[in-house]
Amino acid sequence: MSERSCPDCDVLMEQTNVTAEGVGDLYIETERDGGILDRLGVGYQAPLSAYLCPECGFTRLYADLSE
Repeated sequence: MSERSCPDCDVLMEQTNVTAEGVGDLYIETERDGGILDRLGVGYQAPLSAYLCPECGFTRLYADLSE
């Protein structure tokens, strides 16, 4: 995934991990009923990557739509 900048501080965000007490990897679940995600080719599950701003703590999640 490419470099990400904080929209508030305009500094480079650092990739980090977000967990839910050992539940496992985070992902989004998509509907496969001909909706917008289906037309974009997004599978039933898409993994998420987390980025954290070292200045203000802003955290953003991105879905990996390439899988």
